[in-house]
Amino acid sequence: MEQLHLSATHRPEPGDWPTPEAAYALAPSVIREIGWTAHTAADKPFGTTLGREFWLRKAAVLDRIALADERAGVPGGASEVATEAARRLMELDDTPVICDPRHYVRQQYARWTRHR
Repeated sequence: MEQLHLSATHRPEPGDWPTPEAAYALAPSVIREIGWTAHTAADKPFGTTLGREFWLRKAAVLDRIALADERAGVPGGASEVATEAARRLMELDDTPVICDPRHYVRQQYARWTRHR
């Protein structure tokens, strides 16, 4: 599985980040992804560590929800929740937070969908 690990010396340019539309072009529906993440989490014994795919897909679906709310001008905490999930993925990947965490999720999701 290809992963991008950013370092303090690598400062990506804005062109390095896919747009949300490009990142999620191959994504299942939001409802389907919510179902997958809920089922995956519920299907594990308590205390089981969930893997990278879970955190990537969870962060991506939360980002998609936040994007929809932002476009609609809906107030709420979706953006904050999406950012926290993105930070969790970055922690799991041992990636320093030198970029917008949600941009990192989009990049990693786009790569994941192309290579799975």
